Amino acid sequence: MKNMFSKIEEKHTPVMAPSWLWKKKLLRFSIALLLVGAFSFYLWPQVGPLPVETTDVIHNITITSDVKCEPDFDLLRRLDIHKLAQYERREMIAASAAETNLPTRQRLDIPLMQQQQQHISNSHGQTLDSQSQDDCYITPPITVPVPPRPANVDASHIDFGVATTLGRLNDSLDAFAHWAGYTRTRIFALIEPAKGVEEVRAKADSLGINLLVTESGEEYQTRYFSLVAHLAKNMRSQTRWACVIDDDTFFPSITALVDALARYDDRKPQYIGGVSESLPQIGLFGLMGFGGAGVFLSRPLVTEMSDPEVIKACQEMPHTGDRRISMCIYQYTETRLTVDYRLHQLDMRGDVSGFFEAGREPPLSVHHWKSWFQADMAQLTTITNLCGDSCFLRQWQFADGWLLTNGFSIVKYSTEHDLNDRTMEVSWGGDHGAVDESYLHTLGPLRPKDTGKISYLLEDSLFNGEQVRQWFVHRDSEKGDRILELIWKNA
Repeated sequence: MKNMFSKIEEKHTPVMAPSWLWKKKLLRFSIALLLVGAFSFYLWPQVGPLPVETTDVIHNITITSDVKCEPDFDLLRRLDIHKLAQYERREMIAASAAETNLPTRQRLDIPLMQQQQQHISNSHGQTLDSQSQDDCYITPPITVPVPPRPANVDASHIDFGVATTLGRLNDSLDAFAHWAGYTRTRIFALIEPAKGVEEVRAKADSLGINLLVTESGEEYQTRYFSLVAHLAKNMRSQTRWACVIDDDTFFPSITALVDALARYDDRKPQYIGGVSESLPQIGLFGLMGFGGAGVFLSRPLVTEMSDPEVIKACQEMPHTGDRRISMCIYQYTETRLTVDYRLHQLDMRGDVSGFFEAGREPPLSVHHWKSWFQADMAQLTTITNLCGDSCFLRQWQFADGWLLTNGFSIVKYSTEHDLNDRTMEVSWGGDHGAVDESYLHTLGPLRPKDTGKISYLLEDSLFNGEQVRQWFVHRDSEKGDRILELIWKNA
């Protein structure tokens, strides 16, 4: 009987297989893991997702998510943009003011970079932002007062002379067109013999430049001084001034230049020029009219200097270029230099933004703009096609702290900038041991370089007959470049 009950007990207590025990343990572990996970989800501190900057790479140009419109990729390539972090546009309206003596710098109560919110309501009474989020325009347009545009000037009483090569002359024509085109002035060029003269003459003619080219086998320094006799030989009855320039001399306003020369008595011998801004340069080359700024000789002085005996003696001087002209005048005439401080040699290297952003009366001439520093004067002055020469370098200070120097830059200084401050920021470097004090005699008062200044520099501009488009760029190789496009129209 005992054996029988033992067999029955064995029969009703089956032995579990090892695989079933493993599955049972796994089930218990999974249930426990789910409970722990649910506990963690509801009770553990929640952490939001980290923001991620989205970018698109199109035509090998990276476009960040902050760009709210479709950019012009041809423009971006022209500006050498590899990563675009921001693109904004603003419409500017140039309104001709009744008064002619507007201050060069004016304050406006509207911000430049910040959107002025204009709200409208939908049919449900909900307030909507009138600015589309996928558009780069900042609204509303900004209207700024500008002086009345002057009438076309007649500069037929001024002859210019330049000694250069045919290639450099051709490269200079676009810049020459700004101040010499359709003004009836003449430019006499003495060049070394070269092929292609007729093509350059044709280009000059298409730009309205009255260019007269003469080939000469003389070496450069001799050819440079020969300009004096060449200008004397070609004087017309109306000629009052002869001016010797370099091929990178630029006059921002021919009207302002004509007005400036009218202050001098051209019936007397006159030697008008600008000295170097840097005292070490004056120490090296002397007290003279520096050629890059433009050397202006009145008709009586040109006649006096062009005596064959004087020309011969001066050509034998060991001095070169503009220095030979000054030594000839000092040695063989009683005329002495009259310095016009608006004629600028610009013996400054690197960043010359402080000069152009000073908010002073615009210069009569600038030099070295494609060698000692880079500032495409033909591009910078495109704005004058719309609102005249007096628009160039005119300044407006906006409510958000940005300062527009028209045709050059948009900046925000690291400290508040007084509207009446006429100091010039020493942003550049000099040669031969020049220090800040070296520039006081022509450019003072001065202030130190603002290392915290944020700058958008004009890098391209276009005039289409009705409006001017300017592209100002802030460069940042790490975060991406930022562009502000100003679209100018007349009121």
